[in-house]
Amino acid sequence: MKTLNRFSPALALASLFGLGATAHADTYSKVIEAPVVSVDPIVQIREDRIPFERCRTERVRIEGRGNPRSFTPAVLGGVLGGAAGSVLGDNSSRRDLITGAGVLLGASVGNDFEQRRRQRQDGYYVTEDVCTTEYEIREREQISGYRVRYRFEDSIYETRTAVDPGSTIAVRMRLEPLP
Repeated sequence: MKTLNRFSPALALASLFGLGATAHADTYSKVIEAPVVSVDPIVQIREDRIPFERCRTERVRIEGRGNPRSFTPAVLGGVLGGAAGSVLGDNSSRRDLITGAGVLLGASVGNDFEQRRRQRQDGYYVTEDVCTTEYEIREREQISGYRVRYRFEDSIYETRTAVDPGSTIAVRMRLEPLP
């Protein structure tokens, strides 16, 4: 027992330093260079949409803002139709009915004539370039990282890196005491 007593201040001092060493052992680490066994690029396919303009020549109708609608052809057609109906119904007891039918038929023919004339005159055609935006899709390969296999002691480990590490890779070794 005397031996223990003689070493007890030393043991107490060592235990104090031991506790301090244990507290620092959790954070103790060392960086070593491990040899790289293989490096494989990780490739992703990217699509780029490149806009371009495609044009073609087309014949386009331009609507005119021409003259306001005229009722003259319908009125003139009604007058001519009424005159023709009156002549045709001259010796008939239904002269008024035939004249009225001539007026209506003449007005309708005059109106149709005016509409066809307006369609020809109100619009015209021009040749224009009509363009649309289309997209060309181009695929390209892009390296997004590297799959690195390295040796530490007798084992092979794998990790992913952003850049090619070369022939060695820095590895942090961490020492932790067992509970």
